[in-house]
This record gives sequence, structure tokens and C-alpha cells, in this order.
Amino acid sequence: MKYTVTGTLYANICDGHRQPLRNTTLRVYRIENDQNAATAFTAAQPKELAKVYEEKDIKARKSQLLTEITTDRNGNYEFEIDGDRKDYDGGAIALVLFYKEVVDYGQGNTDTPNNFKPFEVLIDIVHPKWKETNDGLIATYNQTILRRIWCYILQRLDIWVICGTVLNCESQQPLVGIEVIAMDDDIITDDRLGSAVTNAQGRFCIYYRSIDFKKTFLSPYINIETTPVFSFDNGPDIYFKFAVGGEEFYAESPSEAQKPSRKNVGNCLCVHLCLDDAPETTLDPPAAFYQIGYARKYHPVLNIDPATGRTTGKSNADLNEQAFYSNLELRGSLSQKLNGNPVEYKFQYAEVSDPTTDVSTIGSWTDVAPGDIAPTIIAERITQLFPTIEHETYAIHPTAGQIGVNFNNNWLQVPQYNGPGFDIFFNGALIRLISRNLAGGNVDKSGLVPGTSSAPLEQNRYFAVRMRKREVGNPASEVAAGFSRPLAIFNTVYQNVPQGGTWAPGATSNELGIATLDIQELVNGGSCANITNSLRVNYTAANPNLGSVWLTMSGQGGPHNFEPIQFPTPGEEAYGQVQYTGNDAIVDADDVSNLPNCAFEVRLNAELNLTNGEQQHPNIWDRVLFCK
Repeated sequence: MKYTVTGTLYANICDGHRQPLRNTTLRVYRIENDQNAATAFTAAQPKELAKVYEEKDIKARKSQLLTEITTDRNGNYEFEIDGDRKDYDGGAIALVLFYKEVVDYGQGNTDTPNNFKPFEVLIDIVHPKWKETNDGLIATYNQTILRRIWCYILQRLDIWVICGTVLNCESQQPLVGIEVIAMDDDIITDDRLGSAVTNAQGRFCIYYRSIDFKKTFLSPYINIETTPVFSFDNGPDIYFKFAVGGEEFYAESPSEAQKPSRKNVGNCLCVHLCLDDAPETTLDPPAAFYQIGYARKYHPVLNIDPATGRTTGKSNADLNEQAFYSNLELRGSLSQKLNGNPVEYKFQYAEVSDPTTDVSTIGSWTDVAPGDIAPTIIAERITQLFPTIEHETYAIHPTAGQIGVNFNNNWLQVPQYNGPGFDIFFNGALIRLISRNLAGGNVDKSGLVPGTSSAPLEQNRYFAVRMRKREVGNPASEVAAGFSRPLAIFNTVYQNVPQGGTWAPGATSNELGIATLDIQELVNGGSCANITNSLRVNYTAANPNLGSVWLTMSGQGGPHNFEPIQFPTPGEEAYGQVQYTGNDAIVDADDVSNLPNCAFEVRLNAELNLTNGEQQHPNIWDRVLFCK
């Protein structure tokens, strides 16, 4: 029997500041078989269950582990237990958060603290309420981690957080789109801890690390909190500045940081702020497209090279020089209203032959149709806080339990809610564009011989993307809402690429690039020929966004080296034949006859500089085995 549990995990920081527990490892353990113990556990409240397991405890409990998974960026999870294989009959289970590294919850820096060791925190023990399906039993379980438990976890990870609300002092209405900048008042120099922009409810959360308030003029060699003389406090002393569009318009006096509620604060701080006079603003801006990808955060103009259409401008060089592939999350902000009326939006694209094309000169655009959009969660709304937190989810192409976003032809109608309770929270996702619908295709490479060119070479295609918004059903109100430079996109599949060479003929690959090799001695003598005194490798690698290409050889001896890879078309194709050069540190090591009589593997690896906005495409490879 299969047992499946789905749900969402949240962390409770301050009142109304529940946030998804993203990218976090959730472990599921069995508990005692004793029925009385199971009943007592499941009847307990979460505050009674919180328990921390250190590294030695984790090892001791290994036999009780049923499964582990990682939540997605919205805190969602799904795990499956094979009852027969795990000897599980649907009884009570323990849900545990496991940390072997620091998760990026918004602080950016994920360096592990000094003396950090893996730990687990028990968050609940439940007896799932199973429902029968055609594929086994299924249950749903959502959980919000209590503030004291969550703050303890953050403390272990050396993550600090400030959450708060900014209101108009007189009207007590939330101030939207205000950048709140947290400062640490120090003797030598005040530290900027971080900033966040208030949402539609005037709420914000700023995450940071202790290193952010321990900077000195000797950093990074010496880091220490420089509090006032004769003070032994070691937490930051907080005051705030406020800005709109990068321009500061108000700053609290640093003396605010010496008040008891702001001085030497702990790693979880809740504040309520108000301003007498703030600029009129909306979120940055309402209904606008300004980001590609959630993890890599490419700006569609500033991070696109106008000469190549590839990514540029990121401080991490590994994120640059990438073309796009697969589903692309186009992100930005949404508002329910435009000119006081419900708003709808759509995306359009235009293919150009040259990435240097000025987008303003493009005359013809094509709508992104519903079939060009992958399922996308764009918003959530809390519907109940007590006795349990419940929420509803709004999605393009919804699954069971989600509320669908309506289409008006190719326009997406922004969900509306004006009732009591919590407002809709937009998470930044606008659509997930299926880019292979714009630039896809296949090319047959079944006749390719390793060591020769794969010509004719495939090329990137270039597409500009833009967003439009308007009042629902009112063409006269349509306005621009963000655009991209022409993006280099590549989704062409190289089909039937030979794999395994003469050693394993008949194998093929179907990938977004070519990586194929063979050994000339096997070509000459057959798939089972013994290598004696020479080793020549024929290789071909290709993609219009080709990165590094390299050969490795596994087996006794080594390290095993080869002549340099040749790139007749740099950045697009590498092909040719290279000889084994062995270990240059050992005399005659390049002589193949000196290799031990054993089996060896030669592997060709090729890097594809392609990104979906979240990560880079995995390296592709081919291998051949031989006997010496």
C-alpha cells in the first residue's frame, strides 16, 4: 500500500507575518508501535512536542526514518511511503525539520556558523486522516511553526529577522511600497542590516546575519559588535530609514536604537512603525514585469547583454553568459485594481533576427496564449487563523483544491477580493512561459561520427517579451507594464546522438546538446579489442552555448590526462582526436603499455550555458569502457 501526504509548512514570525517554509528538508519518522503512546503523542499540542535532536541522536534514529523531502519555494511538500517496503501501516508519524546546512530564507548569505553541526527539530506528531484513492491512501497536513520554535531554529542558523508593519500615524492605514531600511547604531559606523518593501498590508520582513552588524573598519579580518563603551551587549541596536524608488525621504534618529525595545535585540524582532507623511506610492509598480526567474533574479533589461541576448551583469560570474531554455518564470508585481477597476494582464513576444534590435522598433507582437503557460501559482489568501490556519491558492491552470485564474481570451484576470479578513497576497509570479513553444524543434544526428563536425551548427533564436495591462474588458485603458531585451533562447533537441562508441553501439541520446566519443583503437579492432600501447579518443561536443568540454579517465593509476580539447568553433563546437598523455609527474606514465591490466572508463563531459532562471542546465556526457 502507498501512503501519500501533501501539505504546506509555514513559519509564524509576528502577528500576520506567516511565511512559507521554503527549501527546507522535512523528515518523516515512525514512532513507537505502542498504541497508548501513539494516542498520547497525537493528542498533544505542538508547543508540548518541540524537541531538538543533535547529531548523535540523528544517527541513533536512522532506522526509524521513513522518508525525507524538501519543500518548494512556497512551502509545499508531498511525500510517499511504500507501506510494504517500509513496514508502515498508516499509523502515527513524526514530522521533523532537518538542517545540515543554512537555508536561504531571505538573508542571502548561507555560510554555516562556527561549530555548526546538523540538527533536527520535531514540529509535530500526527495520525494522518487517510482518504482512499485509486493509487493508495492520501492525506493532507498543513502546519505553522510556532514563533518560539522558529526563532530557535533561526538562532541555530545564525539568521536574524525583523518583521513589522508600517502605517499612516493618523489614519492607521497601511503604507504600501515603502522601502524600510534597518540600521544598527554603532560607535564607529552604523551598519546597514538590510531592507524590504512593504506589501499591500504595509508588512515587511528583513533577514540578515550576525556578520551584518559586526562589521568594523578591520572587517573581514575582525568582526565584532561595536556597542557603546562599557556595554557588554552583543545584539544590534535598531533604528530605521525609509525610502521610495531608492530615494530616502525619512530617517529615525539613531537615539531610537537606545530604547529598551530596540536595544540589543534578539534574532527575532517585531515592530509596529508609523509615518506622519509618506510619499504616495504603490507596489513597485502595480502589475509590472521586471524579473526572469525566482532563484537567479535576472532583470529583463539590465541583466541581458544587447549584443548576445545572453545573461550579464551578475556579480557571480557563473550566472552570466547564459541563454534561456525550458519554462521561464516571468516575475513582477500585481495589483487588483487599475484606475479603480479590476485589472487584467497578458504577455506578448516577438522574434527578431538580431539581439541588438531596439525593442521600441518592433511593430508586430504575438500574444502568449493559455497553452504557452505552464501551471503557475500567483497568489494566496489566508481564510482562517484559528483554531488552525487555512488558506486558498490562486493558480493559472489550477490543480485540485486551487482557485483558477480566469482567462479573457489571452488576458489573465487578476483575482479580486474585497471582503473581511486578510487580503490577497501576490507572490511575484506572473506566468511560467513555456519557451519551447516559441523556439523548439528537433534535429536528427543519427549519422554523426565522433571526432567529426556536427555541422550544420544549430543557433539561438531571439525573442523580446513584454507585458500589457488594462482594466478588465476595456481596450482603451491598455498600457505597457514592462518588457525585455531580445532573449537568446535555445530548446532544439539533438536526436539520436550516438552514445557509447564502438564499445556499446546502438545507444543514443536526445538532449539539448551533443556529447559523443569513441576510441580509435576500438574502431580499428572491434568493441572488445584490448588496448596495448596507444589510446586515441575521438570526440564531438556541440551547442550554440557550449561551455567547457573535458575528458576524464577512471581506473587504476592516474591522474590520467589527454591532449587539450580543440574548439574549431569556440563557444559552439569542439571536435577532433586527442591522445592519452598520462601522468606527467611520472616518467613514461604517458606510455599506455605501462597502464595496469585492468578496465578503464573514458568520459567526455560538456557544459551547456543554458538557464531556466533558477539553475543551469546539467552537464551532458558520454563514456566508453575498454580493457588494457
